[in-house]
Amino acid sequence: MRNALKFILTLALALVLMLAVRSYAFTIYKVPNSSLEPVLKKNDRVVVNRLSRGRFLRGDIVVFTADSSYIGVIGNIPGDTVALGGRQYVLPERCGCQRCGCSERAVFLVRQGGRQALIHRDDIIGKAYRLSFAQR
Repeated sequence: MRNALKFILTLALALVLMLAVRSYAFTIYKVPNSSLEPVLKKNDRVVVNRLSRGRFLRGDIVVFTADSSYIGVIGNIPGDTVALGGRQYVLPERCGCQRCGCSERAVFLVRQGGRQALIHRDDIIGKAYRLSFAQR
């Protein structure tokens, strides 16, 4: 009886620890479509390192949030000049708003297939790494 109780307690602790790590450190996503080919194909799985909030470089695969989670590839980093709508812009390295005073709200241009999105550093969930390949 005592060994069964130890086993159940150990199993419950392992389950709680696994859920905590999966929720706060690493998350697995499935690529929903083929918009990021040849980098990622439909049904590829990626593991997202939520603790990787440091420096992002061109070509990094990231998962970000707007109203739900999206996956994309960083095309331009803060300080780069980009053309949007026929006009030239420099991606800011610092937040431009007066009220928050934050210094780490850099903006990245992320490619999602044929579309591009301006993403703030705060909206990036983490860096993604290819975990498996879909059946080809």
